[in-house]
Amino acid sequence: MERSILLISDNANLLKRLKQIMTDWQVISSSTYLPDFLLNRDNQTLIIIDLDHFLALGHRVETLVLMRQQFRGPMLAIHHKRLGAAMLYDVFERFHFDELLSVEMANRELHARIQQKIWRYYQPQEESREVLNTGQLKVDFQHYRVTVNGKRLTMGPVDFRMLVFFMQHENIVLTRAQIAEGVWRNGRDSTMRAIDSHISKLRKLIEVDSKNPQCLKTVRGFGYIFKNLAEGDISIE
Repeated sequence: MERSILLISDNANLLKRLKQIMTDWQVISSSTYLPDFLLNRDNQTLIIIDLDHFLALGHRVETLVLMRQQFRGPMLAIHHKRLGAAMLYDVFERFHFDELLSVEMANRELHARIQQKIWRYYQPQEESREVLNTGQLKVDFQHYRVTVNGKRLTMGPVDFRMLVFFMQHENIVLTRAQIAEGVWRNGRDSTMRAIDSHISKLRKLIEVDSKNPQCLKTVRGFGYIFKNLAEGDISIE
């Protein structure tokens, strides 16, 4: 299993330090976040955001809210400049980072804090899940079976993968590019055009009224979101 750390920063020295102390992990850097990286459930991944770099570029802080919503793994912030009280509180209360690191930390402390978050998220599980449940939908991976309220659905492999992908990212707004990468593992134009067709098929299968979807909903200007019907209907379209 590939294990990757994404450092969102242009700090070459920080990248070098992380490579030195996290020798069992592939450490890569980018000046901005990578949506496909956020949704990679096949590998162990971790994100470290350089707040000095992020804020200096004038990024909207709402981007951090979206990133935390989309990324289910450990997300850490690191800084050098002194943070204002409001930003300090937001790091945990609004953006829900797992840790706030400082460039001034010694390598041993930096390593220990990162390792603790890795252990928290990626400690070995006793058994793998063979059934995925969300609201009225149930996916039985062992028998390759999907049911709604106990009624079995018939669908092709692509529709099956797309439904599972949505269920795994329940209540998360997904862009078309992220859906293409997550289901087809590519972002070709033909793939992007196929998404709407498969969304329409899924709605006919899982929705009571496919023309007024309450589960697989469109978020105008962004993409789609899969809602758990058991949690109530939230109008987005």
